[in-house]
Amino acid sequence: MLKPFYCLFLFVLPVVVLLLLFQSAGGEGMQCIRLSRADIERRLSTKTPYRSVANYDETPPQYAGCHPTRIWSIIRHGTRNPSESVILQAQNRLAEIKNLILEQTKPNLSSEDLKKLRKWSWEHLNAKEDEKLLVAEGEDELTELAERMQNRFPSLLPDIYNPEWYYFKYTATQRTLMSAQSFATGLFGRHRIHTVQYPPPMHKDPVLRFYKRCDRWKTDVDKNPETLVNARLFLAEPPIQSAVEQLRSSTGLPDLQPEDVQLMYTVCAFETAWHRQRDGTRHADSVWCSFFDLAALDALEFFEDLEYYWNDGYGYELTHRIACPAMADMFAAIGSSVKLENEEMQLPGRANATFYFTHSGTLLKLLAHLGLARDEEPLTHKHFASERRWRTSQIDAFATNLAFLRYDCEEMEPQVVVLHQERVVRLPKCPQDQDLCPLAMLRRIYADSVENCDFEELCRLSE
Repeated sequence: MLKPFYCLFLFVLPVVVLLLLFQSAGGEGMQCIRLSRADIERRLSTKTPYRSVANYDETPPQYAGCHPTRIWSIIRHGTRNPSESVILQAQNRLAEIKNLILEQTKPNLSSEDLKKLRKWSWEHLNAKEDEKLLVAEGEDELTELAERMQNRFPSLLPDIYNPEWYYFKYTATQRTLMSAQSFATGLFGRHRIHTVQYPPPMHKDPVLRFYKRCDRWKTDVDKNPETLVNARLFLAEPPIQSAVEQLRSSTGLPDLQPEDVQLMYTVCAFETAWHRQRDGTRHADSVWCSFFDLAALDALEFFEDLEYYWNDGYGYELTHRIACPAMADMFAAIGSSVKLENEEMQLPGRANATFYFTHSGTLLKLLAHLGLARDEEPLTHKHFASERRWRTSQIDAFATNLAFLRYDCEEMEPQVVVLHQERVVRLPKCPQDQDLCPLAMLRRIYADSVENCDFEELCRLSE
């Protein structure tokens, strides 16, 4: 007699479970597809959190008969607050969009996201006072980066500060100062960082922010309307138009404009970067990310790649040529010793470990100067479907870093190992079958950067 009821139970149970799942996903309207945190974090252009590109393998690189003796590293600041203009747009236009979504009878959101949207606000940010300040996640990024580097190179990066061994420098901004201090915390511990010495910071540092001193670059590239022509043309291409349509559908707002979609993407990026996922919970996820699908994120990421390619990368030769002062400084730092009659003599004035804390524009120009992340053809609005190396989400996340390590060897001339995002990279024209590149060879490859770097002439405005 129980058998019919048992069969009925087996039939009804899945239906009940589905109904419960539907209700838990959102009784007031449901968004069925939710992207994973990893899918989002890998597509946020220069607002990508460093955790998505970091190398967590702390195994020291081993090269027989060689040991590291010097390091020169240049590091972008960690995760920060947005600019004043983005904060104001979020407080005004995005707040309007929020209200328009909530006014709908059945918003296309899960109940969890609906609660988040109701609570969402950036009124806690003061647009003038809080803009671009390093946040807690940014401090953690730099502290953890220093700890991993020290674990890889313990003899080169001792945990006791000595100004003759270490040289730190940052630009005249709070975000690079705090990044430097956070990095020092990772090396020496919080109770020792008060002993660390820094030279006076400069707004237009000739090594850390060389482009700020280049009037020709400012005129011909940075303020040139033609620089962003490919990004503007991409706005008319199907991928970005599809992204806008997808956001109109997911928000239920048919009048949403491309600039609204870009604002939502930017806020999604910052809120994702600010809060890493802990203990498998999703409570810290940005509600604005939940409106995007992968195709829309890919299109918006490509739009930003185009902007940075032409403004800070390979778009104009002048842009990456003016990174030559940084290259000259690197060679002066890692090459500052000579051998005389089998005896090494240290030249005065340079520490063994040089760490610079700077900005996105510096790192991208230097990467292009080195020939890294270079595509065979210039990146244009027609290359969205192409495989590309220039992906700012990978090459210029928050806390992006580049390091040159000198290795002294028993049976070879000094060698250099280059790291980008804590991973060994092989520079063009260096040996491609090994990590080590002879220092003398590296000097020859970039001789023009050192010997013919007439920065003043490069940056002189034409009459």
